Parts: sequence; structure tokens; C-alpha cells
Amino acid sequence: MSRRMNTRPSTFALAAAVFLLASSVEAKPYRAMVTRTAETTRSGNLELGLRYQGFFALESERSLPYQQLSPSIRWGILDNLEANVYFEVLGLGLPGDSDFQLAFGDIPLGLQWTFLETRPFALAAYARVTFPTGPSTEDAIPPSLSDGTWDYEGTLVGELRVSKDLRFMLNASYLHQGTRDRGALADFDVPDAVQLGLAGTYNIDNFTLVGLEVIGRVYFERAITPVWTDNANQVEIIPVVRREVYPGLVLEAVAGIAVTPDLSDIYRFRALIGGTYEFDLASGPRLPKDDDKNDKKPAPKKKPSTRKR
Repeated sequence: MSRRMNTRPSTFALAAAVFLLASSVEAKPYRAMVTRTAETTRSGNLELGLRYQGFFALESERSLPYQQLSPSIRWGILDNLEANVYFEVLGLGLPGDSDFQLAFGDIPLGLQWTFLETRPFALAAYARVTFPTGPSTEDAIPPSLSDGTWDYEGTLVGELRVSKDLRFMLNASYLHQGTRDRGALADFDVPDAVQLGLAGTYNIDNFTLVGLEVIGRVYFERAITPVWTDNANQVEIIPVVRREVYPGLVLEAVAGIAVTPDLSDIYRFRALIGGTYEFDLASGPRLPKDDDKNDKKPAPKKKPSTRKR
């Protein structure tokens, strides 16, 4: 399989511009991009998401040959209790190459409970299990992605609400990684890791959220895959831009930037482009034609003329 990927920064810049210039309506984005927030999907609501990730380097020959398209579902079970599931489709190699292939990825299933929520501060607990439905024989795929292993995560989420627009989030996670079944080759026991995520977000208005995230991950052993044998300390900076373009519909476009050499050996930056749509399950999705009907007000009745003929 080819391990080369040509970058197309103009494509992502254009996509980001489209997201930012799209017409907005109402509501307020409240999530960061990667760091979890203590605020959950509203009770009785469903959030559908779709996100693309591509991994690139400044020199195309060093790019990770991996792309991901991930549909997601979040369900507000009760107030402050949310379930989520992700499905991943992987593109291994470059589209158009003779060895390009598509594969179904892992399935992460998670549950978040916000057990303390006040106006200035909130605490939540998040637990996740990942079902190993992805490929486990692709040694170039790092363990933070779909690598075909049973994985478990426990995360404590803290959120400081400085004002109605400015918030800071802290995630402290323990990541248990499984063992890769490499077929005819020897199995590889992926080392566990601890992860710390720090994010700050600011709502410029009711439609636009900007922010900055820093994600740090440390594996307990230097070798994290049979290919990446000295890449245990990883830090990434992620600028955040999310914009509401229709009630409940939020679009997003960012690029994560690798900071430490251990991560930049794998990729220099990753592009994340996607969107989410949240709606009330009882009433169903809100369609544009429904808004048009609601906006149309009945014409006032004409008063009978008093003019004498």
C-alpha cells in the first residue's frame, strides 16, 4: 500500500471559507472540536454528525496514507446523561492508486454523565468501549485511530464557565489499548496511555464559536505500533471554528497541528471538516419549508368600504 498523500491546502481553505460565510439563523454552538464539554445533548434530542479527517505532512512523501469519514449519533437520554456511537469508514492509501482500499473502522460506544452542574462550573464522567471492527494489520495506523483492537477509555471532564460566552474545558483520560491481531505476523500489544486535553472556547455571537485546544498524550512504552517505535510523547494544537448555519445545524473546519517530534513523525497536521445536526426526537428534523410556512403570516382582512356609491 502506498504511504504517500499529496496535500491540497487550498481545498481545505475553500471549505473553511464556505463554512464561515454560510448564512446563519439562530442558536449557539457549544462544543469544542476534540475536547469533551460537560454540556450534553438536550434530553429527548438526537444529534447526527459527520466528520472527515485527513492526515498530512509538509512534505507529501511523509504523509500518513489514512483518511477517515465518521458518522456519529448522540442521544440525550435524560438531563445530563448522553449516549454516543461512532461509525468509521477508512480510506487506506490515495484515491486513484491501484492499491487504494476502503475498510470499515472500529465502533466506539460511549456514555457521559454530568453529575455536577452549576452556572460557573460543571463536572462530568465519560466512559467508552471500542469494538474492534477495523483493520488490525495496518501497522502505519496509530492506536489513537481505528486499529482493530478492544479499547477502553475513562475520562473526567471539568468545565469552567467564566461567562455565557467564554468557557474552559479540561479532560483527564486513561486509555487502555488492546492487542493487534496481525495475521501471519506476531501480535502487537499496544501500550496504554494517559491523555490531557485543555480547551478554551468563545462565542463571538449566537452563531459562531472560536477556540483553541491542546491535546497531550503519553504512552507507557516508546513503541506504539510495529512501525512507530519511538513515538510515545504526543502533543497537538487544534484551532477551533464552528458556525451555526441553520437551526440545529453546526458546521466545523479546523486543522490540528503536531507540536512534538514524536507526533510530527506520524503527521504534521490533520484536517477535520464536518458538521452536526441536533433536533427534537418528538417533533423530528426541522425542514426549511416548515420555516417558510411558519414565517408566512396571514394577510390582514380588508375592512369593508364605507364609501357611498
